[in-house]
Amino acid sequence: MWLLTENPWPVIIALSVVAVGAVGAFMAWNTRGDNRLLIVAAIAVALAGGAWELERRIVTERERLELRVLDLRDAVQAKELVEVLGFFSNSELLLKGRVTLALAAVSFEDQIRVTALETTITSEDTLGETRFRANVSLSVVGYGSVGHQPTLWSLSWRKEDDEWRIVKVRRFHPLSHKELPPLARRN
Repeated sequence: MWLLTENPWPVIIALSVVAVGAVGAFMAWNTRGDNRLLIVAAIAVALAGGAWELERRIVTERERLELRVLDLRDAVQAKELVEVLGFFSNSELLLKGRVTLALAAVSFEDQIRVTALETTITSEDTLGETRFRANVSLSVVGYGSVGHQPTLWSLSWRKEDDEWRIVKVRRFHPLSHKELPPLARRN
């Protein structure tokens, strides 16, 4: 069932092709008055709709983790410190301190754009890693506007009390993929 819940498009496209083919065949052979191909087309369309609805209702752990990244982005953009800190494990006080300093030191000049989001889940859905690019123009206290800043991040997550929490943050150079300190001024 993972094929359908992670990506329903192959099934939907295949069923749509069957429906179009059945309607075409029905029209070509309509002179016989045989409605069986029209019924096949209707069933294929109904199954494609069912596949879409099933995918919409089933949310996998990977999808939940991807949504957490986007929720984190929104909280950072709004500079909601309490909400942002809620994404981090309570055992990671150093990370929480760094996040507090970083949010106090920046002002966003446009919307944070997250792209190339990749998610990996391991250990029976209790550990995860997300890698993504985050791009934004920003101002830094003491430096002023530093313009557009492309970044590449890796967040390690652990499920705590049925909620995904960040336990490790790694930043990489966006082109060379060399690891950088999270608060380094330059890429």
